[in-house]
Parts: sequence; C-alpha cells; structure tokens
Amino acid sequence: MDSTKEQFIDHALSYDPDFERLKVIVKGLNEAIAYLRDEELAIDWWGTIDKKYEHESIYNLAILAFEHYLKTVLTGVKIVNEEDISQLYYSEPAISLIFTLAKYIKNDLDFAHKTLNHHHLNIHDYPVYNGVIALNSQQNLEEIIKQLQKWRTKIINIYYQQPETE
Repeated sequence: MDSTKEQFIDHALSYDPDFERLKVIVKGLNEAIAYLRDEELAIDWWGTIDKKYEHESIYNLAILAFEHYLKTVLTGVKIVNEEDISQLYYSEPAISLIFTLAKYIKNDLDFAHKTLNHHHLNIHDYPVYNGVIALNSQQNLEEIIKQLQKWRTKIINIYYQQPETE
C-alpha cells in the first residue's frame, strides 16, 4: 500500500525533532534572561548595568538557534534550488529579519548594513536586542518559535503542493 500525499504532509507536520531541540535551547535562554532580570538587574541600585547590552549576548544565541532551525526546515523538505531557497528566506519579514540578524552576528563579509536599515535597526543601537523586540514586542522567545513553527507548516504545504516531476 502506497502512502498518499496527505499522509506525507501529516507525517512531515507531526514529526519535527529539530523543533523540540529548539524549545530546549529557548528554555535555557529564557532561564538566563530570568536570572539576569532577577539577580543582576534587581540589585542594580545605581542603574549602572546596561539592560540592552546584557540581553544582547543572550539574544545573539537565540537568533543563531532560530537561523539554524530555519535552515534545517529547508533542508528537511529538500529544496535545492537556490532561487527557491532565497524566496523562502524572505517570504515573511520576520524570517528575513532572523537571517539578517544572523548574518550580522556572524560578521558575514557579504552582509550589507543597509539590510539592518531596511528593518529599521541601527547598527550602533543594539540591533539584535531591538530585532528581538521587532519579532515580538514582549521579547517572548517562545512566541517567536511559534512563528517559526507556523512558517515551517507553510513551507511544508508549499513543498507538497508542487507538481511532481519525473
């Protein structure tokens, strides 16, 4: 008995071990943020700790984890055409922002600072911290991964709706 296209879609949508790994990473980062807020910033009577600076390093890790997850989604559905991958990367502003911030974090040589400006981020004003705010105004990393999961569902549906080539 051959599997139907709907069964492939259902399996692809229900089986996502990479998402479970991402949730573990985000849980750890949320614990780091909670510790920072409860322990470090709570005792900062003089106001000398820069909240944006402190959060920026944690958010760098989150953005890199988000980027890694997005790349695994695209390799998981076996999209090999570079043009298609590029279109999918930038199919939604939030996804585009994640890839832009990841390039910034990794000091990508091809990275143009104009792309930060496109997202209304200033390279001199904590772009990753402000980028996370752009992704979710409450800076809720778990809400951001829910957006990524919705994007994955969209990509899987697009992939399986394509006509089969022989």
